[in-house]
Amino acid sequence: MKKWMLMILAPALLLTSACSSEPAANEPSRETAKPPNPVEDNSPAELVFYSVTRDSEEAFNERYGDAIRKNFPNYSIKYIQRVPKSTDLEQLIASNQRIDIIWDSRGSFPGSTIGHDLQLDMTELLKKHEVDLSRFEQSQVNYMKKLGNGAIYGLPLENSTNIIFYNKDLFDKFGVDYPKDGITWEELQKISNQLNVESDGEVYTGYLRGINSLVNQNSFSLPTVDPATNRSSYGNPTWKKIIESELVSMLKNPVAQKAMQQYNKGKFLGLNHFYKEKVVAMYVGGPLVPILYGKEMSQMNWDMVALPTYSEKPGIGSQAYPIYIGITNQAANKDAAMKVIKYLVSDEFQLQHSKKGNMTSLVNPEITKAMGSESQFKGKNYGAFFYNKFAEIAQESDVSTGDVEPMYKLTDKLLPIVNGSIDINSALRTAEEEVNKGIDSAAKK
Repeated sequence: MKKWMLMILAPALLLTSACSSEPAANEPSRETAKPPNPVEDNSPAELVFYSVTRDSEEAFNERYGDAIRKNFPNYSIKYIQRVPKSTDLEQLIASNQRIDIIWDSRGSFPGSTIGHDLQLDMTELLKKHEVDLSRFEQSQVNYMKKLGNGAIYGLPLENSTNIIFYNKDLFDKFGVDYPKDGITWEELQKISNQLNVESDGEVYTGYLRGINSLVNQNSFSLPTVDPATNRSSYGNPTWKKIIESELVSMLKNPVAQKAMQQYNKGKFLGLNHFYKEKVVAMYVGGPLVPILYGKEMSQMNWDMVALPTYSEKPGIGSQAYPIYIGITNQAANKDAAMKVIKYLVSDEFQLQHSKKGNMTSLVNPEITKAMGSESQFKGKNYGAFFYNKFAEIAQESDVSTGDVEPMYKLTDKLLPIVNGSIDINSALRTAEEEVNKGIDSAAKK
């Protein structure tokens, strides 16, 4: 080719090359030159998990860790087990130990995460990673938004609520019909009293429950300290109704009182009296009961039924008591942490978790109906956990109560109420005064 022809063609060749979508041989493509998308980036990352629970590393791995490592092989997953006075949050913070992801129950999350100033508003990360909050049962989302004054410090990872476990053998022994989903507290009282029986030298009683959940999961969504007034709510007459309906009406029975004296020196009976001693016909508890006590429960003939409801609150069960999981403000790789959390609340993970008997925080009917389907207790009435609508989670006042724990100022008076050493009105009045005194003392400091 003549030299002049090359001179004419050169600019055209350069222009063609510049307009071509193909990069030059030694030039990096424009695609690889772009900054990495944090949502799609799977570069190695270390994520440190922590909870104020005392779960062993084995328990963490079984519930979450193994699944995370399988789905994120480039991530190094570290779990710090809480050992009191060794790896409490205070010690970890003082030693500059980073925590990326923290999870705790509804009752512990505010104190552990917010109380130690570890909270991070995840709102923008949720948008970036396209996490749809409408997939969750909304009372749990509403609670977190109220807790953060609009900020979202955590997502509900799994849920808990109260239902009734019952020993079918005791019902059969005394010819009592099994309870059904949808009964009221008045109906349960009648059933319970039919099961307060002395037979063949044994004393049987119809009912027991955990007393903390009577307060912090009550169906009327009453807080212990009213956020509108920053005063104790124990003067509200509804507390009297709750205590009478869910405790006094069934445990004031002479046979129930005798059972408490005979089996626990006059104190409330415990879960072991239901699943081990088998002298209690019904127990109010949550979804962890058959998980934690599977071996013992496998030796019982039992089933579940939805928590009774109040006539003035039809179809409303107890409050949800979820586990929240959040990213801390210490997190070194917040996008990596968000991707892991998004996976843990995904339909994929939640479905497998539900099949094992864990209670999902999602509303997907496929997932709720699958609860327990691959557990050792498949065929039990796991639908009881979702039969009622959840009561809205009570929003507690964030006012300081000093060394006073408002809930315990009531629960420590429930046994004296039941055994008759103090009347219910006096107990509520004293609890109210003690809580308010704690609030006032804290305000002066």
